[in-house]
Amino acid sequence: MSLNQYTDLQLQEEIQRGGSVLVLYRSTFCTPCHTIAGQLEAVAPALREEMTVTSVNIDLFPQTAAPLELRSVPALALYKDGQPITVMRTFVACQSFINILSSRTK
Repeated sequence: MSLNQYTDLQLQEEIQRGGSVLVLYRSTFCTPCHTIAGQLEAVAPALREEMTVTSVNIDLFPQTAAPLELRSVPALALYKDGQPITVMRTFVACQSFINILSSRTK
């Protein structure tokens, strides 16, 4: 399974729809982004009932990351009812969060 890759408009629509949305902000040439994406893909099926899991390429949609003031990728943001509730801004933080999600789904 690969992550849904949203455009900026698709992401905004999904976030505004409500519920929980976990977004991986990534870049095409970012090796750590590919690592995080692979880990997120592995846990995403188990999270399907709880949240939407997706990704956005900030190379293609740089304005999407602007409201979160993201300066680097990978970054993960968890939205709830249209609002960001937490943002992980480093590779280590992203990996730790995915490990927590993974342990919950086992």
